[in-house]
Amino acid sequence: MIYILALELIWVAVLNFLPLKIIYKTQVIISGILLIMSFGLVPKVLEKKIFFEFQNYLFVDSLNIIVIVALFFLVFCVAIYSIGYMQKEQLHGLDSKRVKVFYFWMNLFIFCMSVVLFSNNFGIVWIAIEGTTLSTTFLIGFYNTKESVKASWQYIIICSFGIALGLFGIVTLYFTTYSLLGEGMLSLNWTNIIQVAHALNPALLKIAFVFFLVGFGTKAGLAPMHSWLPDAHSQSPTPISALMSGVLLSSAFYVILRLKAITNKTGLDGFTNHLFLIIGMLSVFIAAIAIIRQNDYKRLLAYSSMEHMGLMAFAFGIGNKLGIFAGLLHMINHVFAKGLMFSSVGSILVNFHTRDISSIKGLYKSMPLTAIFVTLGVLGITGIPPFNIFVSEFFIVTAAFKEGMYFQVAFVLVLLVIIFGGFLYFFSSMLMGESNEVKKEDYRMLFPMAILVLIMLYFGVTMPTHFKTILNSAVDIINAKVV
Repeated sequence: MIYILALELIWVAVLNFLPLKIIYKTQVIISGILLIMSFGLVPKVLEKKIFFEFQNYLFVDSLNIIVIVALFFLVFCVAIYSIGYMQKEQLHGLDSKRVKVFYFWMNLFIFCMSVVLFSNNFGIVWIAIEGTTLSTTFLIGFYNTKESVKASWQYIIICSFGIALGLFGIVTLYFTTYSLLGEGMLSLNWTNIIQVAHALNPALLKIAFVFFLVGFGTKAGLAPMHSWLPDAHSQSPTPISALMSGVLLSSAFYVILRLKAITNKTGLDGFTNHLFLIIGMLSVFIAAIAIIRQNDYKRLLAYSSMEHMGLMAFAFGIGNKLGIFAGLLHMINHVFAKGLMFSSVGSILVNFHTRDISSIKGLYKSMPLTAIFVTLGVLGITGIPPFNIFVSEFFIVTAAFKEGMYFQVAFVLVLLVIIFGGFLYFFSSMLMGESNEVKKEDYRMLFPMAILVLIMLYFGVTMPTHFKTILNSAVDIINAKVV
């Protein structure tokens, strides 16, 4: 873990001194090394359940390792994709110095997300989450247009307010832990808190959870603090949109799940489940209404991210083990599906230089390979078999039926049908029709899309044994109910 973070930090420090051609190649190499190193942590988790480093301030277990591996897998894909994307932007007039700025802030963003996922301490997690806010603010405003600057200001104001609420949640949590664990940083270590969770003050834990859900839920794109999401995604460079949607939202949600495990062990699972169900259904509802009214395909995908965060909240709110399993599986499935969608529309954006859906026609003639990946992405993200999203959504529905939540399931399914119709209508209008233009498609942008499609299909038809074992172990961590 410490070597992963050190490598990321060193790369952030030195990349500005290197020629851009070297940065392009080295970014792919370092991202590949980080992916391999993250895979190297999996056997340690399978063997020890919890693996510590850096005086127990860094750790991996079954809950965070799945998000960590997904993070570095998407980072590797984005590293390859960004070469073609940025070189096309340079042809359109983007200065090479600005490209270096892009890589600096992107890698600092990746470093901060890694700290969030590796950290055992809620205080350090809060600092790292705030670090992701600061770094992505500069990325959202990267193009220095009126719209992008406005989106970056909106993002930092709303998310900073949300994270401030999250800090209140951490302070409230500290009030109930320090009497048992003593004063100091160790009272905010998750592994210490979970051991004494049964003795914590339930009233203070309820308050802490509400602040966590609203505060970190802001970063996760959950309603009602979601308004930054569509503008931020529409204005930021597309590789950053893929990372924000695919991993940043999940990383923020992961922080909430850590407290969820504590509250479950205290016997507050009914309270937290109810909140998850409400905020989950509200998020899916707002996303569905917004999706059918869009004419900007990047904003449409942003609301799709909100939809899937809502589905995760709904899954965790069901309360049984299958629901938690489905929620975790959906979290990972969403990383790959949204990575594919943003990659494919990013290829459209750098060739047509418009986000207006009605301005684009005949993609199958102008960009045939990209059009195929857009089609596969639409089918995947809307949960059509045999793609991976279908599996996790099927498990969510099954888990809800087992708990007798027939009305809630019917409500969510109607919304999913509406969302599917919206995706089909908007993207079919872009894919079909006549086009007199033939755009040059970059293989470095197409290759990551192919990888993501294969992963989505693979997890749609099977589940590796080790992955299933880790996922079940993560379910047990969250579902640590009082005996």
